[in-house]
Amino acid sequence: MNAVDAAFLRDFADRWHAAWNSRETDAVLELLHPDVLWDERIFWPHQIEGREAVRSYVDAIWRSMPEYELSEIQLFTAVDDGRALFMFRQRGAAPAGLRTDRRFDTHGCDIFLAFRDGLLSHYTAAFEITDMLRQLGALPPRGDLKGGAYLLSLTGPDDSNRPRLPATTRG
Repeated sequence: MNAVDAAFLRDFADRWHAAWNSRETDAVLELLHPDVLWDERIFWPHQIEGREAVRSYVDAIWRSMPEYELSEIQLFTAVDDGRALFMFRQRGAAPAGLRTDRRFDTHGCDIFLAFRDGLLSHYTAAFEITDMLRQLGALPPRGDLKGGAYLLSLTGPDDSNRPRLPATTRG
């Protein structure tokens, strides 16, 4: 088993960055432990278990986000816990199904929760998919709505089951 230290985490983050920007599914998969737990539910509806099962996720990224590219903002490490957070900027073109030439430019983070045998064994992520969809024209502009007020506005004015928010949440 390889020790997880600051040098390992830095090297892993560099290889992770290069693998995603290569747009090669196998380059990403070779960084994963065969029994990886992939728990990213922003883009995918459920946890994925096992390296080969992650293949469909990675392939779906390439299909849905043409010209996807990642740039590192900062790597945060918790060496004593063997964890790291890779903060990134992601950019790309709209999926073909949206029939637009719009592009997205958002931020997020990949969270490396555990390593086994020098490979990532537990992963999750966080990124702003709502802003991405707005930039691509798949959601209406936010205007001056804050937080949940924007999300509730997406249900439409005729939704009688929707909770009504005080006027102070809209300004």
